[in-house]
Amino acid sequence: MRKRHKLEGAVGVQLSLIITPMLDMSFQILAFFIMTYHPSALEGHIPGSLVPPEEVAKKSKDNTPANPAEQPLSLDESMLDPALGQALTIRVKAVVRGQETKMRPIGSPSQLFMKGALDTEATMIADVEVDFDKALERLNQKLRESAASKSNVKIAADGDLRQQYVMMVYDTCKRAGYDKIHFVPPPVMNTKLNK
Repeated sequence: MRKRHKLEGAVGVQLSLIITPMLDMSFQILAFFIMTYHPSALEGHIPGSLVPPEEVAKKSKDNTPANPAEQPLSLDESMLDPALGQALTIRVKAVVRGQETKMRPIGSPSQLFMKGALDTEATMIADVEVDFDKALERLNQKLRESAASKSNVKIAADGDLRQQYVMMVYDTCKRAGYDKIHFVPPPVMNTKLNK
């Protein structure tokens, strides 16, 4: 009786969830995906260059234009491509605070202009009333019309414009057959930096 009683009370080995094989398998799967993943060589690469701003930066208090000689360029002028002087310029103005509507929030495009090298004034392609997709179609048509020279294109977007719209203009220029696309940085407003 005593021996029987001892056997019934023995707990024995209780197996719970064995996690070691699952960890081994998860690390093997992770290693497999890391070793077999080959990202595209041009993934996230936008072939464009940054050219000097066309407008001069302004001082903070009196908003008088600064001396261009005091504003150092990112590149020496001798290193700049001389063909940039003949480039088409596409200016995209953004909706700013106070002009926003439900259809056009802050940061969306308000006006789209195009200016050739020999033009004295920029030609308005689209205004606030025109849907941006239609504005891009008009831009594509204008770019194809002036594609005889296949010159460079400079995209001059406002600093408040959302990046997605800049990339939509960039894609439109690519579709129109322009390979040399440059970006013009917006002028730095020191009043914004001081706030």
